[in-house]
Amino acid sequence: MNKLARILSYIFDGSIISIPIIIIICLMVEDNRIEAVSWAFICLLFGTAIPFLYIALLYRRKEIGDMHIPEKEDRMKPLLVSVASYAVCFAILYIFNGPLFLKSLLAVSLASAVIFTIITYFWKISLHAGWVTFVVITFNVLFGRWMLIMIPLIPVIGWARVRIKKHTVSQVIFGAGVSTITSFLIYYNYGFIHIS
Repeated sequence: MNKLARILSYIFDGSIISIPIIIIICLMVEDNRIEAVSWAFICLLFGTAIPFLYIALLYRRKEIGDMHIPEKEDRMKPLLVSVASYAVCFAILYIFNGPLFLKSLLAVSLASAVIFTIITYFWKISLHAGWVTFVVITFNVLFGRWMLIMIPLIPVIGWARVRIKKHTVSQVIFGAGVSTITSFLIYYNYGFIHIS
């Protein structure tokens, strides 16, 4: 079971699986395929590539011993780089009038990154749980309620992180909870969630 948990952790760490996810989202929210691919490139560059490459640089310099950064103290620099990178992407979307949904998505990403960075300074909250929760909510907002079938991914990834002793149950629950609240409030503010 430990092997399965490790595989799930690597698949859903956000760096690789975010590539098809962002491409799918951009193709859904932008009718012009060339513009969709362009926005996907920008989002992946600032939302995935730059944070990942910075972590890889730290790993190569032996400043961290694991690409998943198990030590709380080692997570601060990568999180701050992520916040800065997301902020640049968010600004680009507004300056060049990007699709509204992508603006809301980056708003969630940026706000979540700021909150997770602050919490991580004091406590090792689960980024995996936060990320997969964000993806599940985003797909439900974008594709409709049938995407509720993705909800089991949240406890499955949470189980995986606890199983390999990277997080406690409370760290996983709080990661998912923070992501849920942030995603809901921002998508609601942008008009993508309606309460009747």
